[in-house]
Amino acid sequence: MFIRHGEKPADDGPPLGVDKHGQHDPHSLSVRGWTRAGALAALFDRLPSATHPGLTRPGSVIATQPTHDYRSKRERDTAAPTAGRLGLTIDDSFTHHDAEEAAASILAQDQDVLVVWHHGSMPKLLHHFPLADASQIPQAWPENRFDLVWVLSREDNGTYAFSEANQDLLADDLPASV
Repeated sequence: MFIRHGEKPADDGPPLGVDKHGQHDPHSLSVRGWTRAGALAALFDRLPSATHPGLTRPGSVIATQPTHDYRSKRERDTAAPTAGRLGLTIDDSFTHHDAEEAAASILAQDQDVLVVWHHGSMPKLLHHFPLADASQIPQAWPENRFDLVWVLSREDNGTYAFSEANQDLLADDLPASV
């Protein structure tokens, strides 16, 4: 399961980014993003669920780490409540440039994985999996969407089928677009 980080601060003015202590941090989530991160923790803790078919309780959580050129802490901030609630450690050994290595690590696991990745390189990450139909992968993550889950489900022949689900966690969340 692949998600984008929760909502981010505006480029100029409110909403502002705040760290987990409530201190201003332009590289962290907005208050709405922190709200989403907490709601995601409750969602993933209660899976499987009839309200979210296709989603599973993760046994592992991966989040991209900040780099010198991409200083966002939002992926880790979004993953932390879920990992904490499920008693998991976040694997943050990958940057958003490490798509091939991250895919290999995910494929080597024998459990369901939640990946919180930079949305700009999410399609590239998914193309490193043996896909049943690569044309199903969107060209880009929708810029204004923080409420989606992209899911790769393993089929009997070892390939992965793509689907998209809505999180349906916060007011104004939209339905899936696929």
